[in-house]
Amino acid sequence: MEKQISCITCETKSCFIIQHGSAEWISIIDICKNQELYERGQYLFREGSRVFGLYFIQQGKVKVISTGLNGKEQIVRLASTGHVVGHRGFGFEVYPIGAVALEDTIACFVDNDKMYEAFMNNPRLTYAMMMFYSLELRKTEIRQRLLAQMTMREKVAETLLHLKETFGLDSKKNTLDILLSRQEIADMLGSTPEQVTRILSEFEDLRLIRKEGKQIHILNEKGLYDIIAAHSMNRNMQTWHTSD
Repeated sequence: MEKQISCITCETKSCFIIQHGSAEWISIIDICKNQELYERGQYLFREGSRVFGLYFIQQGKVKVISTGLNGKEQIVRLASTGHVVGHRGFGFEVYPIGAVALEDTIACFVDNDKMYEAFMNNPRLTYAMMMFYSLELRKTEIRQRLLAQMTMREKVAETLLHLKETFGLDSKKNTLDILLSRQEIADMLGSTPEQVTRILSEFEDLRLIRKEGKQIHILNEKGLYDIIAAHSMNRNMQTWHTSD
């Protein structure tokens, strides 16, 4: 990047550091952070690579992935502006997950030593991170339960609602404000692109959505909620789209 965005004037008020850091440590991190532009498809870090620090998304969208048997990729989280990425590896030797930009993304990187100093000298930041990890564990448990109990039709409906809640709608096109391939949607569900395509076509026939390539219009949000009504209690307990 030609010029870094200062933490002091940054408009991303949802940033973890800005929300929970002291004024002193926001200034310190502002000086020592490394800010990079990652193009769509570029890795922020790869699964199995050395852990050097944490990433804070200043602007953009990222998928967090894990590789299973036969190299099959699963998307375990979607992250956007203001989110922390890479915390699952913090304190360990290597990252158990990878992170890939879904669109051109600006991320601020803070190395392990500086994060350790920040946590040791900023109790509010440390407590916030502890609560963040606790919430993450709960979200993961609920997410796994939902995916284990839902039918594929319910999983696709849930995913469309999840994408809307996470990224919102494009103000000009009124479509989901994220472009995902059928393969990427399938990777979120442990499914296949063919199954996803078939169910999306069914939803289109029911006038719940309208497809335009990778763009998806949500026409009947209530109809999608009706499909997953049996899981509404568990779903209301989870906000897994806010972290990694």
